[in-house]
Amino acid sequence: MKRALVAMVAVMFSTAAWSKTCETSRDTGDGKMPTPIETVRAFSAAFSENHAEDAIRRWFTPSTVWINEGLSMTTGIEEAIRRPRSPEVAAVYFDMLAIAADGNRVLTERLDRFVRADGSEVAALKVMGIFEIEGDCIVAWRDYFDVNRAKQMSKDRQ
Repeated sequence: MKRALVAMVAVMFSTAAWSKTCETSRDTGDGKMPTPIETVRAFSAAFSENHAEDAIRRWFTPSTVWINEGLSMTTGIEEAIRRPRSPEVAAVYFDMLAIAADGNRVLTERLDRFVRADGSEVAALKVMGIFEIEGDCIVAWRDYFDVNRAKQMSKDRQ
């Protein structure tokens, strides 16, 4: 619960930056650059809104590579936004179980919850991810999970 509150506060304080792209947000005006962990927490908290489009536009670059190992890969903002997704899933929430940084790389252990528009859960998937950060931009994101479980979840929804 404490982690969720911290993530919500980070998002509330970064709301003014949401309208900016990663390329134009390097100068925050206060001379402070968020840490890589702060960047990943803010992105993760914003990911559930608007099918992640706003978060992707805010934190991705035109060359960001996003890999869901064994399932998909996108390069850039527009490709990430157009990625295939189930019409049944209205939002994806990241429950951050653990987070650690090694320089500009942030490792996450998450429970990704896929929910319908009415808030009911479609499925949940345990995920290990790594984000590579430059400035306050996500330049690479790789997620590792049980691909067979993810494929089975997809079949179950059909």
